Amino acid sequence: MDFSLTEDQSMFVASCERLVREQCAFDARCALARSPADEVPPLWAEFAQLGLTSLLVPEEQGGLGRPLIDGVLVAQTLGRGWLLEPFVDCALAAAAALARLPAGEARDAALAAIGDGSSIVVPLVDARVAAGTVRGTAAHAGYAAAVLFANGERLCLLSLRDAERRSWRQFDGTAAAEVVCSLEGVAELARGEVASTAMRLARDAARLGRIAEGVGLARTVLDTTAEYLRTRRQFGQPLGRFQALAHRMADLAIRHEQAQSLLLAAAMRLDAADCARVLDAAQVMAHRALRSIGQEAIQLHGGIGMTDELAVSHYVKRLLAIEIELGDADSALARFAAA
Repeated sequence: MDFSLTEDQSMFVASCERLVREQCAFDARCALARSPADEVPPLWAEFAQLGLTSLLVPEEQGGLGRPLIDGVLVAQTLGRGWLLEPFVDCALAAAAALARLPAGEARDAALAAIGDGSSIVVPLVDARVAAGTVRGTAAHAGYAAAVLFANGERLCLLSLRDAERRSWRQFDGTAAAEVVCSLEGVAELARGEVASTAMRLARDAARLGRIAEGVGLARTVLDTTAEYLRTRRQFGQPLGRFQALAHRMADLAIRHEQAQSLLLAAAMRLDAADCARVLDAAQVMAHRALRSIGQEAIQLHGGIGMTDELAVSHYVKRLLAIEIELGDADSALARFAAA
């Protein structure tokens, strides 16, 4: 399988690398992680200007109409800078689901607003509908303008303008909120097989985006740990000179490459017959890679690796959160074996 980047993909990756390098320094990320959980991140407007929010939005709604693999590459690159913005939930998951639906006024308006960055839409995967209201919890719901949710066999879009929200920061710095909103003014986008297909695509895109973000952040953790081993001296020489530590770093690099390769394979085969099996394989490998890289990075840094002053401690928290968000690795492995 050819993993070489096209000219457009290289341009997107280069733009994101520059954004991460110039505006996602550790101090800036810490400040965002401590900011109120109901405020739109300042960099979201920058994402829109770079065209990142319009990647999966069809050209008819003013977007770029790019394939999901492009969004995965962007998520991986942004993940290198401790991604706290709703790129995966909004620009990947919600946009991918809406783009798969038939044209309609509510659907077209939502896609256009996602594309220009004026509106944030996130899936409400645990939506509970009762007595004319919907209740659920989602990342970034504290400042989202609308949510996508399934109500029986129907896929609905609901504005959160008058919603009650309880927002908080999770242990890794990500914003989350519980929302309770009346169903008045809810827009039905699709029902039946069309609705279930769109929601499945939203879940698959979110899973791929999370894996990509984790693979990107794991690369930063590896680079940070390698730099520490090159500069920290013990017994008159850098720690990286000790063969046992060098072998451990090599093993981690191999696991990272395996996770990245399966991620790209899954993204490129999302519409293939075996897409579910490849995606499960990518998730299993991501679980193994993220867990081992995070644990080894803390151990190789020693006690200082647990302190808030060191970036690696925060990055490892995010890797752990991504593992939790991806779900049970044993279930993914069982599905892979059964297929």
